[in-house]
Amino acid sequence: MKIFIQGAGRGIGLAFAKHALASQQGDDWHMFLTARIPEDSDGYKQLPPSANITWIAMDYLDPDSITKAGIEAAKHTNQLDRVISVAGVLRDPKVSPEKRIADLDSAAMLYAYQINAMGPVLLGKALWPLIKSEHPTVFASLSARVGSISDNRLGGWYAYRASKAAQNQLLRTMSIELARYNPYACVATLHPGTVDTALSKPFQAHVPADKLFTAAHSAECLWRVMDGLGPDDSGGFFAYDGAPIDY
Repeated sequence: MKIFIQGAGRGIGLAFAKHALASQQGDDWHMFLTARIPEDSDGYKQLPPSANITWIAMDYLDPDSITKAGIEAAKHTNQLDRVISVAGVLRDPKVSPEKRIADLDSAAMLYAYQINAMGPVLLGKALWPLIKSEHPTVFASLSARVGSISDNRLGGWYAYRASKAAQNQLLRTMSIELARYNPYACVATLHPGTVDTALSKPFQAHVPADKLFTAAHSAECLWRVMDGLGPDDSGGFFAYDGAPIDY
């Protein structure tokens, strides 16, 4: 299996990489793992480069690096069987979830959109030659239930909600185009639940203990969901238990 995991330097991306590694047999497999600065990441230290593991420097805020990542992967394979994009930003020094409209900041909104929405679909563009040939492939991107317009009952979190909704729409649109070339492909957005990572840390006090997942548990659940996805599911939005989510 040829696997591409964006954001494998830490958290759930690294958990995906470890789960993928444990499931591989024989020598006919390859993993492409990305981080902004691979050598500085936990993932690089725990899963160092080898004959079957290629690390690529890539940053969703740098479109050129996304293009170069696609070129680098194409040096090693002519098709990918699974692509996983995990990056997402809710709170960091540049953005914070808004409680009211007065909190909106255009620069912060653009920043969230670049990472949460533009990044995954630009990755799809960069890897297009490796997913459009006729072979079974799953292109999955982690989204969030709060990106569902129909499920929005509490308001707030303008930039995060909107950028995740945009992500869902962009990948659904991509799924329609990809099906014209590769009828065996599935493009899906996935809700991982609340995972014990830096992204959710400020909000974990409000999460029931049985709904706060480790990165390893979430990766295992989502991998199982991806194993069950097929062309008829392409364009869909699914939770960690496989249940579909309305846009």
